[in-house]
Amino acid sequence: MDIIIAGAGKVGFKLAQTLSIKHNVTIIDRNKDALQRLQESIDILPIIGDIENPEVYKPLDGSYDIFIAVTDNDEANILSTLIADDEIDVAKKIIRLRNPYFAKSSIAKKLSIDAAVFPFSLTARSVGALLDFPKANNVKEFIFTPLRLISVRVNEPLYKRVDEFQSDKLKVVGIERSKKFFLPAADERLENGDLLYLFGEMEQIKQICAKINKSDPKEIKKAAIFGADLLGLEIAKIFLEKGIVLKIIESDPERCKRASEVLQDRATIINSKYIEHDIYEEENIRFADMVVATSSDDEVNIIECLQAGEYGVKKRVAINNDLAFYDLMHKLQIVAIRGPKASAYYAILEKIASSNIVTEKHYCGGRGAVFMRKIFSDSTLVHKVVKPLRLEGITIFYIRNEQIYNFDKKLRLQAEDIIVVFLQSYQEEKVKKWIFNL
Repeated sequence: MDIIIAGAGKVGFKLAQTLSIKHNVTIIDRNKDALQRLQESIDILPIIGDIENPEVYKPLDGSYDIFIAVTDNDEANILSTLIADDEIDVAKKIIRLRNPYFAKSSIAKKLSIDAAVFPFSLTARSVGALLDFPKANNVKEFIFTPLRLISVRVNEPLYKRVDEFQSDKLKVVGIERSKKFFLPAADERLENGDLLYLFGEMEQIKQICAKINKSDPKEIKKAAIFGADLLGLEIAKIFLEKGIVLKIIESDPERCKRASEVLQDRATIINSKYIEHDIYEEENIRFADMVVATSSDDEVNIIECLQAGEYGVKKRVAINNDLAFYDLMHKLQIVAIRGPKASAYYAILEKIASSNIVTEKHYCGGRGAVFMRKIFSDSTLVHKVVKPLRLEGITIFYIRNEQIYNFDKKLRLQAEDIIVVFLQSYQEEKVKKWIFNL
């Protein structure tokens, strides 16, 4: 495909690195140094210029498959998308927007934007999902099924086999152990410290989580959020909607004032430096069921979570902005949630790879992926016999009547079936080709 990326910041840079492996990528930015760094490491076409200037798009001849606007400025992204729509022939437009207001509005539809990504809302919802699954490390939802993908830390020395946990309502679809991720065989035995990935029905997963994780709280009633910037406030709104007793700790007085106005005094706002240990005693933060550290600096988040652990807080959540800190967070028993930039990156990749019939999601820090294809009633695949894909590093199921079956032999598809492939990321291209071309 021919792809244009407007913005060479962290998200644009990472997208260009990934997409240029298989596609022709043009990237526009006024920052010459950023474009030069990209051009030195990957094969792209750099264009130096202001993405809000129509003249910058004049040299772009021909048609393009995708235009992606991913700067940190909403107005620039919106304007560049409108200009691109006028100046070039582009089939699909994807935009990144920071302001949570846009997520609730119809702006994308009005501007004929095919897909809008709201990274702060995505990250906040990921944290909020832990309220329903307090023993989980992460929760993923899907558009074709109510089944969930959930990771949970094993802290009970059960040493049971994977197949002892599985049923037609639940499957084990990954284990992260000693920094390595793999799809386990049925006879694989769980070990203390494993991060286990479960796919299935909500109540079934909750029952398994209760058996293998005794340290995390059974429910979240009281929580503390460190940080009252845009992300902290988005998380706070979700917590308050769930009836959580909430305290927010912020060092900037102006942000404290803003938080009080936005949240309408429904949360306790505390103006304090994060390094003040006394706050856990004086403000009773030590009695929180969950602490969430929302800084854009991963080291700050890790330190805050470690400090919370010293005071006995069981559930410690850190926003993971830099993938280099992902393994360290897991090693320290800290729940790592993708930060806004990482959320934007993965969400955009998933929207590029997905369609109306196939969806893609990534998990375990991008080391695992899942593809789903729904067989709609008008599909030519209804009643067709298909063979499973046989590759190392993948596991295939099909969902029928809300039950999960192994897809390990020829299958005659029925309307409303869902084919699900879990895989290690190195097999992504082969799986994508197979599932789209069934």
